[in-house]
Amino acid sequence: MYFLMLLLVGVVLCLLFPYGPIIVGGIVFAVVIDQYRQTMYMREDIQAIKNHMKLMTKEESENYEADQTYKDIDRISSERMEVINRKIEAELDRDRKNRDN
Repeated sequence: MYFLMLLLVGVVLCLLFPYGPIIVGGIVFAVVIDQYRQTMYMREDIQAIKNHMKLMTKEESENYEADQTYKDIDRISSERMEVINRKIEAELDRDRKNRDN
């Protein structure tokens, strides 16, 4: 029903206005992007539920946890991020020294 109404509005705009097809194209693009965004939110929610109920395989669970850790990085305080960066730099220095020897 929603798409039929959008189609009807699109046809009317195409017939009445010279820029109607451009306007209709913009509206269709916005609707598609909105549907994609809603689908992604539902997918994330389903993954969280599957993880909570332990319905994921080991590989899926590891990927989910890695994604969650990646998303949580934005919420880390600058002091904690500085400590993490120092640890990473120290590990990279050790690796570089091991390769040089």
